[in-house]
Amino acid sequence: MEWNTLFPAELQPTYEDIEEYIGGTGKDLWKDLFEHMDKAYKAKPKMTYSGCSGQPGWNVKFQKSGQAFGTLYPEEGSFSIFMVISYKLAPEAEAALPELSPKMRELYQSAGDFMKMGKWFMFRIKSETELEDYKRLCAVKLKPKYA
Repeated sequence: MEWNTLFPAELQPTYEDIEEYIGGTGKDLWKDLFEHMDKAYKAKPKMTYSGCSGQPGWNVKFQKSGQAFGTLYPEEGSFSIFMVISYKLAPEAEAALPELSPKMRELYQSAGDFMKMGKWFMFRIKSETELEDYKRLCAVKLKPKYA
């Protein structure tokens, strides 16, 4: 069943509901990400509902010190992230490219312009490599503060 059908606007899921919907390896990656965002940034998740036709339904956002780390969309077995890297962070992002997987480097380099503010792209997290790429991109936006 589709995520937005299972949890329409009037029925907000719990974080446990999201984990169960994702399931499998994707669930483990999701939990790893939440632990990382808490440890590295003390960033708390915020659940919102979007009626956007591209990815309608409940999603999760992390934000800290004015930096948005992207919007996370639950999917069966994985999750997708919509992310914007502002043009003012382009030098840091380009310096991080060698540390990213070839797939993520290509995605970043071919990303479109988001309202003249930065590069925007959407990608799916279904492996540890993809999750590590996302964490590295988050570090471009805001340096982690490990305890």
